Amino acid sequence: MIRSTSNGGIMKNVSSEEISSDMMLRQGGMVAYLPFLSSILNFITQRTALVALSYILVANTIYLQRRAHLRKMTKRKLLQIRTTREEGVNLGLHVTNIFAWQVFVTSVFPILEPLSRLCGFVSFYYFYPNANGCGIIFEPVSVQHLPIKKRQRSQLRLDWHKFSFNVGQIGRDGYRHPPSIERNLPHLDVPRLQLKHWPWRRKHNKADVKK
Repeated sequence: MIRSTSNGGIMKNVSSEEISSDMMLRQGGMVAYLPFLSSILNFITQRTALVALSYILVANTIYLQRRAHLRKMTKRKLLQIRTTREEGVNLGLHVTNIFAWQVFVTSVFPILEPLSRLCGFVSFYYFYPNANGCGIIFEPVSVQHLPIKKRQRSQLRLDWHKFSFNVGQIGRDGYRHPPSIERNLPHLDVPRLQLKHWPWRRKHNKADVKK
């Protein structure tokens, strides 16, 4: 139904049936687009997963190749060492170690290794199953040809594992006396500076020594 307005305009009387029909047409159009939108989302999800898996594969290949070159071993042997569960290590700790190693390889190593090389070092991830922990070891590039015992003298270790340290009074030598406690804490080891489990094991200043 159409009627004239007082100012010469035209106004339609639209019935509720016509409004309802119009809304249904619009909803029908939106429903028709849903499969299209769903296919786009699926494509993006699959593409993202493919890119992520490709990155993980490339990062692991580079890490294993670099370490195989330094240790004069095959990548297969290194991968076997890194993924084999050692005797006495429970499954939960083993899975946690694999996850921590992958975090290092995919997130830390790509940034840390170039910075280490600028300083003349190489970096490695290590797992300490008996001490329930892990760490990052830095070694000078110049000592990579030496046996492990000689390389250890030049290492700088950022570790987080279980160890014991004294918490008693400070003696005249500057070190704490027993009793000792066992904790799982982050610490620094620098053999050439005679630092071990620093700062939890350290020589205190003379001002801290009780006379």
